[in-house]
Amino acid sequence: HHAPILIHPNPLNLSRYVVLNSSFTFRDYAYLNNARQVPMLPDWAVIDLNTPPDTVWPGKVVAADFFDERWQLKP
Repeated sequence: HHAPILIHPNPLNLSRYVVLNSSFTFRDYAYLNNARQVPMLPDWAVIDLNTPPDTVWPGKVVAADFFDERWQLKP
């Protein structure tokens, strides 16, 4: 009952990225002004689908982090 969300360099075109996202991550709260309309998650996250989304979050973020300099998971 979890969903991954992540970004990674495109192996076919390194000047582009591949984004894996199961739904719209901007929440109602972000529309209050343009300063909030930026992604609020790091390079990868795991969302608990049992927790309903609210105006700020797409659900409960159970794990999230940034990849290292070589786009690998940190130990």
